[in-house]
Amino acid sequence: MLTICAPMASFQAPFPGGTCDYARTTLKHRHRSIVRAFAEALFHHDPPPPKARLDGFADEVDRFISPASKTLRFGLLVMLDAIRLLPLFVVGRFALFEELTLEERIRMLEKMDRSRRPLVVLLFVAYKTVLTVLFFEHPDELRAVGYPGPERHRYLAGKRAGP
Repeated sequence: MLTICAPMASFQAPFPGGTCDYARTTLKHRHRSIVRAFAEALFHHDPPPPKARLDGFADEVDRFISPASKTLRFGLLVMLDAIRLLPLFVVGRFALFEELTLEERIRMLEKMDRSRRPLVVLLFVAYKTVLTVLFFEHPDELRAVGYPGPERHRYLAGKRAGP
């Protein structure tokens, strides 16, 4: 029997509410360590993000990219594998990305951002975009950057009724 997880217009889903009886995951263990190391280097500041936040961040990324098409998921995984092998070419170290020290990872990301090779910049920007969107949606980060939260609705309502 074919199991369809999302309700379609002319077909009833096999499970109540149209949900799957499983959660799709895309990232394997090696990919999770790359995502964590990438995020730690990309979002390093004083004070650094809590370890628990970084440890759970790979799960957030996985939940974000898993509903995407098979082709897109495959492309994102290939990009992570390429980032994993790039230290030899970008910073001249014979090591995997997640094995580099934090300072070396930061330097590598800076070099990737400024690279003259479009493929290297594409690898950096693709993951920088996804990670930044997810990282700064967290309530702690929103507060840290000064986002007022629910009070913003009152601010906008007052601005519309202004002079």
